[in-house]
Amino acid sequence: MVGFTVALLSGCDGMWSDRASDCKLTLMCEEYRGSWDHDASVAGCVPSEEANAVEDRCGVFVAASGDDRRFGTKAEPVKTLRKAIARAAERGTAVYACAEEFAEAVEVPAGVTLFGGLDCANGWRWIGEEKKTTVAPGADAIPLKLMRGEGAVRIDDVSARAADAQVAGGSSIAVLVDGATAELVRCELVAGNGADGADGEDAPSEAAMQGPEGRPGTDACSDLDMSGAPDEALPGGALVENACRGDALSIGGKGGDGNANTGGDGATSQGTAETARGGLGEPVTGVWDCAGNEPNGGGDDGVSGVAGGAGVGATGVGTLSASGYAGVSGGAGSAGKPGQGGGGGGGAKGGAICAGGVIGAGASGGSGGAGGCGGLPGQGGGAGGASIALVSVEGQVTLTDCSLTAGSGGKGGAGGDLQPGGAGGVGGLGGMGVGGSNPACDGGRGGKGGNGGPGGGGLGGPSLAIAFRGEPVKQEGKTTLTPGAPGAGGPGGSNDVASNAGAGGVAAAEQELP
Repeated sequence: MVGFTVALLSGCDGMWSDRASDCKLTLMCEEYRGSWDHDASVAGCVPSEEANAVEDRCGVFVAASGDDRRFGTKAEPVKTLRKAIARAAERGTAVYACAEEFAEAVEVPAGVTLFGGLDCANGWRWIGEEKKTTVAPGADAIPLKLMRGEGAVRIDDVSARAADAQVAGGSSIAVLVDGATAELVRCELVAGNGADGADGEDAPSEAAMQGPEGRPGTDACSDLDMSGAPDEALPGGALVENACRGDALSIGGKGGDGNANTGGDGATSQGTAETARGGLGEPVTGVWDCAGNEPNGGGDDGVSGVAGGAGVGATGVGTLSASGYAGVSGGAGSAGKPGQGGGGGGGAKGGAICAGGVIGAGASGGSGGAGGCGGLPGQGGGAGGASIALVSVEGQVTLTDCSLTAGSGGKGGAGGDLQPGGAGGVGGLGGMGVGGSNPACDGGRGGKGGNGGPGGGGLGGPSLAIAFRGEPVKQEGKTTLTPGAPGAGGPGGSNDVASNAGAGGVAAAEQELP
């Protein structure tokens, strides 16, 4: 048999020119290129069917102790599966791998065959029933992706082992078939645990902005005109407003004016769909006070704002794509509405004996306090990651004497906590009476802002031996499917106060997903 060397003359192949040697020793010349077997399923090139090791003509050989600068013979194997597969795809031959561990994620193009389970320390004989070739990249990588295209992919005696996912919501998938026609024989597919989903972002823990307090009314006889005589009218406390988000306003009503003959009515609140009534001013005759039976002169308190809606807890099973598995996140809550402003207090009539013995205007009412701002919502929790031994997306896959084992699905993330609504501002005090006149009335208190809605919990991750979209996976021989435990759904925000937790994941030997 012709021997092999590491280096090739540039006249035979431009990639190899380190060492002077006869081109024929490398099988790189045209007269040798045709000697490769382009159908590894025949002519003594299937290791499990041969008593002795297959010959160099069958394809590209790879060992962890190899060198990617080599040609890929048994005597001079390449080091990585990626290089071996690239060479084999160019030549139309198979890949033959030692029963060792390769710490790399590998994409296998259509038409490529990978035979594992070879004892490269003892003549490259097949030992696939006792020991497999292991493909085990680091976390958050898929060991084997079988790609769509012309020609079938065949994998024999390989153990694909996915590590536990580390990125929040990440999945652990051992093999992903992207539209390929593929046959796996005596393979072990082992998925690690999916990662827990990310918790939804919390709204600020401190309450939203408090409404400002109402403005006080004016005491009777407190304003004099330029001649020293008391005014015949005293303005009520000015309205106050609380600007929350965008055009969301809460406005306390203006206090009623104090007049010489009768008190002015307090104004209703503004800025919300409903209004708080302003208090009645003191009439010319009759009983009047700031509380008690209607009519009265006190401004009504504003009602609390409507709380924001809770985010929807995640449901469903997730989806598959060429990128893998995607779960369902919980929904975000909605913001609370501002509290209603308080109504203005009623003003008093005159009758006070002011300076100089002149009767002046009565005291004016205080304005209502503005309502507090509504709280911000919590965001939805992220989906837990999946643990899936085999994902097939529009593939045609046959498993023969394979074992598939999934780990645990990740827990769904918790929904984000809500922000409490802001407190309403107190009403402004009514002005004081003088010389026997009545005091004016206080404005109403502003309503509390509505709490924001808590975020919904994320979907728990599934644990599936096989997940497929499209054609079901065929199983032959003694193929076994072992799912693990599904991930729990994430709780809703603020200790699941709205009972909006996400649904738990599913566990199944086989599951069709959209």
